[in-house]
Amino acid sequence: MSNKVETQTNEQLLLSFGGFTVPAGCRRIFITAELEPANGDPRIQPTGFPDIGPVLYPDPSGQQGLICLIESEASMANRLEEVCLADKYTGTLNPALNGLPYIKLTDSGLPDGQLITTSTIDGHRFASEYIMGALGTPDRTSSPITFASFDPTFKQEKVENKATDQKTSKPGKTGKKEKTQPNKPELVAFVRDYLGMTGTDKCPTANVPNIFVLAMEYDPLSLIHGFQISVKNKLTFVGLRSPRALTASIVGLNCERLSVPGVRIDPIGTGDAGQAIFQKQRVTAQKIEARFSVDVGLLSLLRLDTLEDGKPGPNQNPRFQLLLAIALWKVSTFLSLLRIELSLRTECKLRLKGLPQWHFDVPKKEEAEVFPYETIAGMTFTANELASAEQKKNAITIDKAGFRGICSPLVLKFDKAKGDEEQKSNDPKQIDYEDAVSE
Repeated sequence: MSNKVETQTNEQLLLSFGGFTVPAGCRRIFITAELEPANGDPRIQPTGFPDIGPVLYPDPSGQQGLICLIESEASMANRLEEVCLADKYTGTLNPALNGLPYIKLTDSGLPDGQLITTSTIDGHRFASEYIMGALGTPDRTSSPITFASFDPTFKQEKVENKATDQKTSKPGKTGKKEKTQPNKPELVAFVRDYLGMTGTDKCPTANVPNIFVLAMEYDPLSLIHGFQISVKNKLTFVGLRSPRALTASIVGLNCERLSVPGVRIDPIGTGDAGQAIFQKQRVTAQKIEARFSVDVGLLSLLRLDTLEDGKPGPNQNPRFQLLLAIALWKVSTFLSLLRIELSLRTECKLRLKGLPQWHFDVPKKEEAEVFPYETIAGMTFTANELASAEQKKNAITIDKAGFRGICSPLVLKFDKAKGDEEQKSNDPKQIDYEDAVSE
């Protein structure tokens, strides 16, 4: 297997990025990197939970002894998302990703309002109930319809409440058509309209793939780490989801458990226990590996642009290439953090041991090649005005993805009523009497 651009034509390549080429037909990219404790101490503090401790399980092949999960897939997803941020507290993007769409919530709906959250730092990305319940400005005159930043002068549409009870969705007591009520311009309502949904749990089958187009337009990073949209009483159709296209974990091979003693001393003597002796669960590992898997096949099957005459739109391939390149850039940027030391926990500081390797589709050690993570990590997705015409043509940049003027970020207004409703529903002491007695 060779990774040389000159041996393959453009028609034979899915992607050429940072000196790394992906051939046509590739379904998955595996990247592995051997790690070691940065301080030379073989004791490792793996991920774990109280009363459970670290996760260890025997290698089914019998070759690697006990395998320990040092960093889980969910935790690694968080770390791979974090490398995209210039500020993990405000969710602003790394300069290399300038211009990439994402969603920002403020209390006023204005860019300089108090930050509530962003799709880049929220645990459920753009599928978060807070983001789905945020207020913006729908434009139904465009095709397809769009959702713009919050406009306080926007006149809400009127919809008829057709004799239904708003809390139970059952026929009203009078059975008559009640007066019209304002339809709040929530993102979740826009999603239903965009997909042509006739109810909260009914979506035309042919329209389901359009959720990926919508995600690409408003929060493309969510397509790399996955999402599932479910908003109580507003959008409950279970098919609006996407699995992770990039998965990763850190494991220890041929591990052994060990307990490390500790003591907690209260010098002031005000605590319930003046001195507490405890033990900490640690492991040693003969080998530590960071493992990454990029599901090229999944990304290639997503509908990323609106169909034209039943065929993929002109932005389908540029958007696919952008997502694939960002996935590789995420892995590379994370690996670059391991060159000297990356602290996962107080007693889990790791660094690279040797050069990362990669394979296509089926991992085969005899065919492994060095993964050029340093070159890829140095790439940017913004246009370089100093580049030659040929370089600009072959570059993977955000401006080639054909985003329809959607802001980066798209600023929406946090719906405080929605937030209060969520807080109330999560508080067992708060009981709505009418809900409790309704049939």
